[in-house]
Amino acid sequence: MGLFFITSHFFAQGIFSTVTSNKSAVYVGEPIAITISVYTPTWFTQGVDIGNLTVNGAFTVYFRSVSTSRKIKGQTYAGIQFIYNVFPFQEQDIVIPALSFEVESPKIGGYKGIRRKVQSKEKVIKIKPTPSDIDRDQWFVTGGMTVRENWKGNLMAVKVGDVLERTITRNTRNTVAELIPPILWDSISSVSSYPIRPSVTTNKTRTDISAIRTDGVKYLFEEEGDIVLADMEFSWWNPYQKKYLKRTIKGRTLSVQPNPDLGILKTIKDSLAVKQELIRAEETKKEAKTYFGLNWKEFIAFIVVLSIALYFLVRYLFKFWKIIVHKRAVYIASESYAFRKFLSDSNSGDSGKYISALYHWIGHLNLYEPTLRELAFVSDSPALLAEIEKIETVLKDKNANRLLINKKLWRETRNKLIKNRKEAPPSSEWINP
Repeated sequence: MGLFFITSHFFAQGIFSTVTSNKSAVYVGEPIAITISVYTPTWFTQGVDIGNLTVNGAFTVYFRSVSTSRKIKGQTYAGIQFIYNVFPFQEQDIVIPALSFEVESPKIGGYKGIRRKVQSKEKVIKIKPTPSDIDRDQWFVTGGMTVRENWKGNLMAVKVGDVLERTITRNTRNTVAELIPPILWDSISSVSSYPIRPSVTTNKTRTDISAIRTDGVKYLFEEEGDIVLADMEFSWWNPYQKKYLKRTIKGRTLSVQPNPDLGILKTIKDSLAVKQELIRAEETKKEAKTYFGLNWKEFIAFIVVLSIALYFLVRYLFKFWKIIVHKRAVYIASESYAFRKFLSDSNSGDSGKYISALYHWIGHLNLYEPTLRELAFVSDSPALLAEIEKIETVLKDKNANRLLINKKLWRETRNKLIKNRKEAPPSSEWINP
């Protein structure tokens, strides 16, 4: 089983996602179980929607989502698993794409849900080449198949001009109807064959998937005599038994009797030919001109959705830019920025510049007086007092040598002030929570 952990942008808060597959290499048509899981150390305050999973070169079938949990280093995580089956239909590697989605979950110790973005990584599934001794057009993978033949018409009393309808239904497991190969009907001497439009159905439950395909043909018998229908063989690869299996429909011989009313033969033949043309016309219509693989209705719908998405994207980017500008302005006006500016200006060698930055920072500290002496008094640091005395010397004597400040001392002083501020006793005034 392929398993890898995918860390979201908010892994520091404990939200993460995993992707697992039960196979790393498969044949065309062989199902791969894909499970996408999302975990939180608390709980999800809203339902989780990871969006659509679309895999190029494969059919994707969503089964269900289930709640789960796991324990990592003593911490229990609540999770939701999304289970899919993926059926590759091309002989080239497929990629389970990266997904980006949002979940809502509180922090550890909190109760209010916070929106968090989760980003997964893509996963590559190798596609094995079809065995060289098997016709690629008839290659088929299924967990099991039954084959049933049905006839409409009297097989024991066939005469020239009669039409018999023959259908073959294949009932399969663990596949989708689109992967069941069509039946290629053999040509038969003295018989005209008219294929019927196939019927395909995929049935899915929360735990299983199956598919049915019915192919049919109408035989018009044009001459009397014995008509031999050959055996029909249906084969498939069973990925669970790891072997190639076959089912055979036994052939039969039909005895066609003469028909004195041969005029009806041409009428029936013309009628069947017209129906065949209608079927071809409908199939051609389905293959009408497309735009990037979409018909015109789908293309217009795509353009509309894309326009709406771009509109909201521009609005979001504009709001995001305003937030960034605001946060930048708040940061520039903050104590943290003022302190960094002081340390940075101290490298310039311009004492007037960095002392000005120093007083600007002191102004953010909410001291009783915004002075160096008050700062030394609050800090209760002899080393800082000595440092301040050096600075005062520079202030009094413009010809004094360049002063190199002790950055480590100033950082320790700031950290001490911040710590003392956090540990200050609360106000004695009672507040109603």
